[in-house]
Amino acid sequence: MVQFTKAVTFAVLAAGALGHPGGNVRDEFEKREQHLNNPKRRTLADCHSALERRGHQDLMVERRKARVNDIRARKGLEPRPYLRARDLATIGLTPVEQPESEIFGRQSNCILDPEQTEGPYWVTGELVRSDLLDGEPGVTIDLDINVIDVNSCSPVEGVYAELWGANSTGVYTGVVASGNGDGSASEINNNRLRGIQPTDAEGTATFKSVVPGHYVGRTNHLHTIIHNDATMLPNNTIQGGKITHVGQFYFEQSLLQQVEDISPYSTNDQEWMQNSADMLYQQSSSNGDSAIVEIVLVGDTLADGVYGYIDVGINPSASYSPQPVNMWTDDGGIPVPGSMWQGYPWEESGGMPPGGFPGWPGAKRAEAKREQKLEA
Repeated sequence: MVQFTKAVTFAVLAAGALGHPGGNVRDEFEKREQHLNNPKRRTLADCHSALERRGHQDLMVERRKARVNDIRARKGLEPRPYLRARDLATIGLTPVEQPESEIFGRQSNCILDPEQTEGPYWVTGELVRSDLLDGEPGVTIDLDINVIDVNSCSPVEGVYAELWGANSTGVYTGVVASGNGDGSASEINNNRLRGIQPTDAEGTATFKSVVPGHYVGRTNHLHTIIHNDATMLPNNTIQGGKITHVGQFYFEQSLLQQVEDISPYSTNDQEWMQNSADMLYQQSSSNGDSAIVEIVLVGDTLADGVYGYIDVGINPSASYSPQPVNMWTDDGGIPVPGSMWQGYPWEESGGMPPGGFPGWPGAKRAEAKREQKLEA
């Protein structure tokens, strides 16, 4: 079992502040650390041998290969060798062909511990749909989220996976905040790049979105929430049940470097934080787990889009209570009364959430904005 270093301890404490402003972060961290370092703790990695014995990994290899071939056919692309994102440097040269089991069968782990913050831009009540684009530009990603029960080591059918992320220039739809693009008031009635999908018999939920852009203080990432025992409503939303996972997905830096050079990503003038400097990214791999999406190229260039997959381990008996800032309705977005995220990034209070936490990433940005106003 991997123990936490002092640097990781600091990062997790800070990440706890992100998720629970006003709470006793140190007590929460200490309990989490004890759980993560418990030799009896089961993780998704513990399940891989069992899944392989049952033939699940072989099934996933064939499924993922078929997904890429189907995407290529729909785009009118000819068959070609399969390349992972880490093979980007070989494009234009003679690619080194690798076994399909290596490309499509990698154990991509997003363990249920430690949970990560839902962030200030979660909008509840989103639609059940697979295609989240609605014309949004960017490098398209066809993403498979594979949900595994870490207790039974079995795929979980019938849970709902929720996915959302920033657009190519680092703006979240569905929210209005000065720290979110230009803070346009019309953004609250936009729900692009947000949606929910049920998992199938193989535990897989499928989405089409874009590789997210970056914004100040964070590396590029996607958010996910797993809903257990929810009910589908006639208006194509879900209700009830409980939340058993709150997490974030990341991408290899080499892929992001290529993506950020493509328009409209290249028009984003916000400061770009690399994976190595992002404390929540560091937290996601602090005990040997990984929240990096495995990426396979669809064509010869990123303009053709990418296919991605990641395994998410959940404990069906767990229950979390993330906080949405807004709710999506038939009439667009509306604020959630009493949400702790209202007013983010809390510039009038020094960039700190209710309850303080001077280390909040928005504090420095808020102070700079106040100084600019004074100079003006």
